[in-house]
Amino acid sequence: MNSYPDSERRIAPPRPIDSLGGPSPAGFGRRSGDTYLESMIATASPAKLRLMLIERGVEVARHLAGLWRDTPGKRGTNEHSLKLFELLSELLSGVTDSKVEVCRTVADMYVFLCQHLIQAEENGDATMIDEIRLVLETEAETWRMVCAQELGASTPNSRAANLLAKTAVPATGGLNLQG
Repeated sequence: MNSYPDSERRIAPPRPIDSLGGPSPAGFGRRSGDTYLESMIATASPAKLRLMLIERGVEVARHLAGLWRDTPGKRGTNEHSLKLFELLSELLSGVTDSKVEVCRTVADMYVFLCQHLIQAEENGDATMIDEIRLVLETEAETWRMVCAQELGASTPNSRAANLLAKTAVPATGGLNLQG
C-alpha cells in the first residue's frame, strides 16, 4: 500500500525520444529545426506536403550519388538508398485514383523510379541516381507551381475579395438606407 495521499501522486510526463528511438534526457540530441519542421508539416496543405517529400527525395538522391562517387566502397544498398526508396514509395502511395489517366501515369513513373533505384543499387551507378534526382526535380517544379497557385488563391486580399463578392447585395432589391 502506498503511503502517499492521492493528492501527492504524480505521473511523470513522457520523456523525449532521441533520434535512435531511446529516451532522451531533456531533449538531448533533438535538433533545433525539428520543432519548426513539425510545425510546417502540421499546417501544410496536401500539395505542400507532397512537395516537401519530393524535395527531400531530391536531397537524398543528390547525397547518395555524391556518396557513391566519393567512396566507391559505399556503393549499393545503404541507409541513403533505403531512405530514397522509402520516399519514392510514400510518393507512390499518395497516388490513389487509378481511374484517372494522369494518376496512372504518375504512379507508373514512381514504380519506374523505384525499379531504377534497385537497378542502380545492383550496379552501384551514381549516374542512375542522378537520373532519379532529375525526374524528382522536374516533379518538384510542377508541385511548386501548384503550391503557388494554391497560395495565390488564399492570400488575404483574394480571400477578402471573394468574401465580399459572395456577400455583396445585388444592385436590385437591396437595402435602401435613404428612404
